[in-house]
Amino acid sequence: MTVRRPAMADGEQNIVASRFWRWLRIVGLSLVAVFLVGVAGGFAAAHLERGEGLGLVAIAFLAADALLLAGCVWLIVRDVRRPTGEEPLTKKERLNRNLLIGSGALGGVMGVLVMLASNQDLAKASVFSDAPLPAGVALLMVLVLGLVVPAISIYWHRSAVDEQEADAYKTGALWGMYVFMIGAPLWWFAWRGGFAPEPNGILIYFATITTMGVIWIWKKYR
Repeated sequence: MTVRRPAMADGEQNIVASRFWRWLRIVGLSLVAVFLVGVAGGFAAAHLERGEGLGLVAIAFLAADALLLAGCVWLIVRDVRRPTGEEPLTKKERLNRNLLIGSGALGGVMGVLVMLASNQDLAKASVFSDAPLPAGVALLMVLVLGLVVPAISIYWHRSAVDEQEADAYKTGALWGMYVFMIGAPLWWFAWRGGFAPEPNGILIYFATITTMGVIWIWKKYR
């Protein structure tokens, strides 16, 4: 016997849609902010590498970048604080929100640091690069991924996740595993057959976590 979920009233649907688009804006603006930080850092580092001073044009460019960054931060803060017509968040919901925002910011900072620290042309720097890293930066990434990220994940699961979120997360994880279990060997065999480039572990990783994230958001907010 199939159990049907009760249909949401129009007001509830509007609240869910408003919440979804608000968080989509926050994520998008956060990515733009991280990009602007990377642009400013790369621009300044390139000038220093070439031994060039920061002239009027360079200062104007950095000022415009900083102004755009400040605008993104202001819009993010405004969206985070904007009333949505919902009941006030519980302590667990606020903790969940803050952990997700903090984790996203941590990932953005790590990505920018890796791009700026890569020993290659800054114009070609990428989080997908396998260029050598300074030992200190590489050790920092190892410690963050090996100690900090697991600690945050365990704390999030134990203290900030309700039943609905846990179900959404498990479904996303299942589909992410399908992408990995099928995609990784498929790419590997295609490479061995000579009609695909060598498998890239980081690309496979990002495809897996992107699938998990998309399914998680869909299950949580649909």
